[in-house]
Amino acid sequence: KQWYQRRVAITAGGEGVVPGVEKALLKMKKGESANVTVKSPYAYGDVGDAKLAVPGGADLVYNLTLEDFEQAKYKYEMSNAEKIEFAEKAKELGTEYFKAGKFDLALKKYKVITEYLEPEAEDFDDMPDSDDEDKDGEAEKSEEKDPEHERKSQLLQVASYSNQALCLLKLQDGINAFKACESALKLDPKNIKALFRRGQSAEMSQEWEDAIGHFKAVLEEDPKNTAAASKIKFCRNKVMSFKQAQKKKYANMFERTNFKEPEPIKDENKVKPDFSDDEEGEAIGSDEEKPQEMEV
Repeated sequence: KQWYQRRVAITAGGEGVVPGVEKALLKMKKGESANVTVKSPYAYGDVGDAKLAVPGGADLVYNLTLEDFEQAKYKYEMSNAEKIEFAEKAKELGTEYFKAGKFDLALKKYKVITEYLEPEAEDFDDMPDSDDEDKDGEAEKSEEKDPEHERKSQLLQVASYSNQALCLLKLQDGINAFKACESALKLDPKNIKALFRRGQSAEMSQEWEDAIGHFKAVLEEDPKNTAAASKIKFCRNKVMSFKQAQKKKYANMFERTNFKEPEPIKDENKVKPDFSDDEEGEAIGSDEEKPQEMEV
């Protein structure tokens, strides 16, 4: 059955086509056509698409033609200003996806921000030597840091990591949400959102006591933060419930293993040794010795 035929412009990592089609297009050349079979997990999954009348679990066949494409600049090809502009657009698109409940797409956009803005480690050992003064001057100029760019870059990175954590929490991934919060706090140790979401990440992993400590860190920076105070109370109740359950568990265990040692069985037929005097009145063990007779 043919469901639809259309021309569409898409952005890699965005929406508009199913993941399987995007993967196929990224491998195609300009002007190339191909029939592509997309399995259900990379199409509309078990849910399907009611608008397109695609049933759940359906494998789809696409006839694709890549008419044209525009290659985006690589990170190393961008100027500082271009990186900031690119990151701001990615943040706006990520926010749109998040508001629409598309947390996986929002997460991809937020990750792109940090990928483009993170400083690259420079291997100075691999840099060629040059006696050209002009080239040296250009290298020194390129290495100069722009304070305004650094400020904007840091703000965007902190927001990106914090938003990544929020998306991961929505996707029930507390471990990676915690890691994202840690990355944000390395850049801004007092960031309230990152501190709070770090507590939420620990709470999701049922690390109640750790969560209490993280929420306390929020109150240190913002004493009037009622959400953090409420979370501390909630986690303390969880700790108390856990301890009571453990106490009851081990109490029952000890009751099952608490038994008395059996008393020794008395043997009434057992003969006790008799140390009383014999018939001739000789005391056993007496110090008095009988007179010895000698034969002549």
